[in-house]
Amino acid sequence: MIPQRYAVIAGIVSLALYSMGAQANGPKPWTPGFGADISILAGYTDSTSQFNTDNHTISTLDDEAPSQSNAFFAPLGTVSYTNQDLNQQIYFGTSRSDLALGRFHVELGYRYRIEDNGMITLSYVPGILKTDTWKDPFVINEKREETESKIRGLRFQYDRILGSNFSFEISGGEQVVDDEQSGANSFPEFEDQLQREGDIIFTELSYVQPISRSQLLRGGINYTRLNADGDAMASDAFGAELGLIQMMRSSSLALTLSYTRTDFDAVNPVFGTKQQDDKWGVFLAYEYKEPFDWENWGIVSLAGYSQSESNISFYDEDSLLVSLGINYRF
Repeated sequence: MIPQRYAVIAGIVSLALYSMGAQANGPKPWTPGFGADISILAGYTDSTSQFNTDNHTISTLDDEAPSQSNAFFAPLGTVSYTNQDLNQQIYFGTSRSDLALGRFHVELGYRYRIEDNGMITLSYVPGILKTDTWKDPFVINEKREETESKIRGLRFQYDRILGSNFSFEISGGEQVVDDEQSGANSFPEFEDQLQREGDIIFTELSYVQPISRSQLLRGGINYTRLNADGDAMASDAFGAELGLIQMMRSSSLALTLSYTRTDFDAVNPVFGTKQQDDKWGVFLAYEYKEPFDWENWGIVSLAGYSQSESNISFYDEDSLLVSLGINYRF
């Protein structure tokens, strides 16, 4: 689904490595009945952002953004059921492909494999997972109150279109901020222009190119439209991703680079200018299969860094992530 603007620790979404070798050598075989792909991970994050919720009070909007460090422990994964004909599947959980591409959400979905013509996926994202933020982030010299934001919506994906190396996704949903009060206490005359809630549309076209039997290159371009209730928060975002995957006998390594440019519709009345953000990220993921000859088990690790630079320094952000864990599939 669509990345949340205020999810500062965006790298957490990449907590497991997608087995891209399946795309290089054909779809991974399904087996009938119930199955699961479960990861247990531990890691460390460090982020710098004005939306870190451990810094409740700021003296000016020009204050240096606070740094926040956290250790985490996270179970992730998917439970699925596949029919006897091996062409239909119902699943619930977090997709490994989305995790590797920086999209973290829980979804309920249906997959249909078209013989020699790819796979279609329809899914619903209920917004179970939430992100901490401020009710009114612009309050000065008073304690800011915390709230939560989430995204919920529907997704349509067509992987390997007509048997080609192209894939397409379109998603639609809404961004919801519980008890949204942006500007209500700090700049009440601008409150209508600062509302963050609104409808979102996300589209992406990607292409996978095998370089050799052990290497795979993936490129993608995407567009996100946020029709926020406040004109100053509405935006268009254009992004690109480039990933290199190296498969080895018992392990795989993936390096992904990403860039997104976001342009906002109207002047932010608090700062007197239109916001423009440039965000880039780099992620390195590794998976070691069947350590100690443990069948169906794997060790997964990831290191990632992302940085968002804005023409309004209040919105500058960066985040670092390292993680290590185990994975089990059946």
